[in-house]
Amino acid sequence: MIILALILSMGIAFSSAFCIKSVENPYRDPYINYALRKKLEDAILESGNTLDCKEDAIVILPIVKELKETPIAYSPYQRVNAYNLTLKVAIKDGKEERDFSFTVPYNLPTGGLGDLPRRKAIDDILGIIYIELVQYFKRRY
Repeated sequence: MIILALILSMGIAFSSAFCIKSVENPYRDPYINYALRKKLEDAILESGNTLDCKEDAIVILPIVKELKETPIAYSPYQRVNAYNLTLKVAIKDGKEERDFSFTVPYNLPTGGLGDLPRRKAIDDILGIIYIELVQYFKRRY
């Protein structure tokens, strides 16, 4: 039991504390803010670090740099029903800014689905970027 407590305390001693600021997003899509912040928090925790906004914490500023939807297919009624969604985000701390970007396709088979396929595409992109975020926090800090 003492050895386990010692190992846990050493792990906490070598981890960095991060404070995540509000997402800078020039696009009018609050879902991106929510999803990006959630993935960033998960990546920091999975990399062995902690979330805390103390004085000595590393301040992280997430930025949405680009959100682009490119039509790629049309329905028989000449309406766009498939897109490529490109999302480029940056993680900025006091010293460095690192960009992460990816593109995924999504389609709108019916108008009744609303925003769900687009949100799923955003989640897919952030799921791919998540792996890079974990590696970034493990290597950088």
